[in-house]
Amino acid sequence: MMRVKENPADIGRCGCGRREYCDGSHGLTEAQWQALQAKERAEAQRADRPDEDDAPRFD
Repeated sequence: MMRVKENPADIGRCGCGRREYCDGSHGLTEAQWQALQAKERAEAQRADRPDEDDAPRFD
């Protein structure tokens, strides 16, 4: 039974619990899911740090 029939607010949400929305991650193995999470964490950390090109220069 689909959750959407029970609660229309669940449209677009995934029932696997990995994400708030359905992006197909429910089809990944646990190892693939862990690798994807590690990649996303690394990308988020890079986004939080300014690149050398963005840093102010004091010549």
